[in-house]
Amino acid sequence: MDLKEFTITHAKKHPWEVARLKALHKILAPVMFEGITALDVGCGDGFISGNIFNSLTSKEVTAVDINLTDELICELNNRSSGMKYCREMPEKGAYDLILLLDVIEHVEADRKFLTDIVDRYAPRDGKVMITVPAFQSLFGRHDVFLGHYRRYNLKELVALTTRCGLKVLSSGYLFSTLLLPKLVLYKLLNIGKESDGVGNWDRGEVITRVIEMVFDSDNSLLISASRLGIKIPGLTGWVLCEKRG
Repeated sequence: MDLKEFTITHAKKHPWEVARLKALHKILAPVMFEGITALDVGCGDGFISGNIFNSLTSKEVTAVDINLTDELICELNNRSSGMKYCREMPEKGAYDLILLLDVIEHVEADRKFLTDIVDRYAPRDGKVMITVPAFQSLFGRHDVFLGHYRRYNLKELVALTTRCGLKVLSSGYLFSTLLLPKLVLYKLLNIGKESDGVGNWDRGEVITRVIEMVFDSDNSLLISASRLGIKIPGLTGWVLCEKRG
């Protein structure tokens, strides 16, 4: 979750967040291993980094977000071993896996930013996972609220990563079921507050589980299709990359 949408008392996770975590598990499974070193840039409230590595007994994960408070850093660092949360990027280090999950759209000079991250922290054959909001035609008030400069289609995202010294191993979209509602409600009808997002979820357990199942099925289909070379459009774009030698 973006920390602009986070409150310390927030208890319920939006179905989108849970389904996103499950999708990332599927995508990253081939590159996960015991003893992995990982850097989560723009970790938000720590939900992804705190769960994506749970199956590993040995790992060294550094999770960074400039908006983390001292209180949240203390809480997150006390949850599990092998995790370190902080506000500042490490001075140096070579990481097996770098996560940039809904991050580069917040950076005006995205190519320079990504190139610097790759050059500084990714060793040869190091893996980089990137997710972004998809399709500039859907850019709206909520993007402005979150501080986004742009949205990307998959072709643009692949081109950007290639220019930054990365080789794309796999790519695709997530959340195809949200494309039409996003287009109709936010663009055509102009309905919805700029601050509407995953931080305001307060629905009951039954409807939450049903929506999670719909999103999970949707994403599983899209990931399977992407492995066959079929790129079904969705609200989120992703690439799993490797640093070129």
